[in-house]
Amino acid sequence: MISRLASFHNYQSVSNDIMRQQVRVQDTQSHLASGERVSSAGDDPLASVYIQNFHQQDKQLDQYVEAITLARNRQNREEITLAEAEQLVDSAKRKTMAIINGSLSKEDRVAHRQDLEGLFDGFMNLVNTKDESGNFLFSGTKASTQPFYRDTQNNVRYVGDSYFRSAQVAPAVEIAVSDPGDKLFLEIDNPYGDYQPDYNLKEGSLLLISNAVNTNDADNSQYNVSFKDNNGVMMAEVYQNGSQVQSAPYDPQNGVQYNTLNVRFEGEMLDGDSVDLTRQDKVNPFDAFRKAIALTSKDNNDASANAELQQATAEFTAAFKHLNKARSEVGSRLQTLDRQDDMHKDYKLVLNKSLGTLEDLDYSKAVIDLNENMVALQASQQAFAKTKDLTLFNYI
Repeated sequence: MISRLASFHNYQSVSNDIMRQQVRVQDTQSHLASGERVSSAGDDPLASVYIQNFHQQDKQLDQYVEAITLARNRQNREEITLAEAEQLVDSAKRKTMAIINGSLSKEDRVAHRQDLEGLFDGFMNLVNTKDESGNFLFSGTKASTQPFYRDTQNNVRYVGDSYFRSAQVAPAVEIAVSDPGDKLFLEIDNPYGDYQPDYNLKEGSLLLISNAVNTNDADNSQYNVSFKDNNGVMMAEVYQNGSQVQSAPYDPQNGVQYNTLNVRFEGEMLDGDSVDLTRQDKVNPFDAFRKAIALTSKDNNDASANAELQQATAEFTAAFKHLNKARSEVGSRLQTLDRQDDMHKDYKLVLNKSLGTLEDLDYSKAVIDLNENMVALQASQQAFAKTKDLTLFNYI
């Protein structure tokens, strides 16, 4: 049986072939124009999924790098501020040590007081520093609240909170980008231990506390240690909340001991010297500034004032060490940010390389494909030209 082959069938077949070749040429030209091997999911479904995931990861990396940049800016600002605060505290310590010099005139002490007041003003400006966005550095999470206020008596109050701000710089890495002011400036370990001394010394006394500790954290009693000369034997009397609880010869080697309390002294003491001890295991430079400024009005021969100036000097030293440690922590954060930034950039290079392998067009192969498709299209067009004119009337 012979099947009839209509001329329309030939015409339609060649026409469809031309259209297919035209689509191939257009697709190849489109790929050449964009430089992409996969322009749509239809080009390569599996590669398209991977490419989409790679683009998402790349955008996430950009967000992390931006967060690192912001965090680095804030930490750099904090490091600079803490370094300046260190210098001010160190200058205040040296100035206070100079005030203790008994050869200073009253005018000299006034000049030193003015210098201390200037240092205190500078210190207050630093602790209320703002970052590039206008947020206070040391107010915790209360970024728009000024953290420290000072009254006319030089008493300083902190109104920020005790929390810190943080930034997500990697999928499992979150780093602090700020420090609360109370942690930096109010929670400095007392250089004398657990107590704050208040001296009541006789003229010419050189008595100073070197250490006062109490192993009983629940003991918040007010203590007083007084020295009495008993026929050439220096007696140490201990008072607890105003009541005498002990009287014994003073032992310079072991200091004064009462239950869990141990107090050690240095320097020469005189009959009638007395020291009040108030429980306080933390100090701050604000009180040291206030104390030093107030004591400059005292006489050079005031032993109690000189002892408290020594105390202020010790507190400035403790504050310097505390701020230096805090600055070291900021430096460690900056190193962590730099390492994380380098890791993101390295991973971004690997990611882009992998993405290029899947997405980038092989131009040499695409040009060859284009030429082949163009030749095929021309052949189809020539065949169509002959087929459309093909009819049996040509053979009659």
